Amino acid sequence: MIRANLQWEQTRYLAMMMFNVNCNKRGQMITPEKLFPLPQDVYLDKGSPKSTKEELIAFKKILENKKPSN
Repeated sequence: MIRANLQWEQTRYLAMMMFNVNCNKRGQMITPEKLFPLPQDVYLDKGSPKSTKEELIAFKKILENKKPSN
């Protein structure tokens, strides 16, 4: 099932690339999701933040601790 979904994603991406090559203006270009919807698109939370502000701050602290001191 996952393999079939990936193959459909690949097909949609290639079709989008072929469509966008023939566009004269950047505004005419489309994204793969706009070309045709797939059932797995429901599970992609487009537009929602991938992490919270607290998670970002915690990640920055981890990075600061790992910096080598010269």
